[in-house]
Amino acid sequence: MNLVNLVLPILSLIIGLLTFIIAYIVYYNNTVGDVVVYAKVDLERPTVINLIIHNIGKGVARDIKFISPTGIPEKAYGITGLSDPKKNYESGALISGLSILFPDEKIIYSWGQFGGLKEALDNKPLEIEITFYSRTALQLCKRKIVNKVIINPMEFSGVDISESTFQSEIKKSLEEISSS
Repeated sequence: MNLVNLVLPILSLIIGLLTFIIAYIVYYNNTVGDVVVYAKVDLERPTVINLIIHNIGKGVARDIKFISPTGIPEKAYGITGLSDPKKNYESGALISGLSILFPDEKIIYSWGQFGGLKEALDNKPLEIEITFYSRTALQLCKRKIVNKVIINPMEFSGVDISESTFQSEIKKSLEEISSS
């Protein structure tokens, strides 16, 4: 009986602390910014690949900087290769950074076409290091966060990006309706 009276309060304390820690982790993950950069097919313009800066976190990201050791190609257009000489970004958010990015906010760059990007990057993936600051309401100072992303346009090789699947299905359905 004495042992139970001694163990029960200690066990209750441990359960209470674990509950607090789990609640804080959930709160933290729902209030911190998380900035990523990725490539996505432009659904409005066939064959064009966009480069997107996106805060996928649920908090505000501040003082965002982007570092790429090889530089980031700009306007790498061309289906089979570059139509103009290779040019890297020299200005804009990818060079000078961003002061703030709100949750789910995106900045979209028209990056190029598969052939142009393939030649501009020498068949190698693009590496970008993203540094930014974010904080929760419970933190006194902002926390530095570093994300490293690898964007590989070669993953679009063999993919039909000339027309979205949804648009082609609508087109096919309308043709079937008009022929009947």
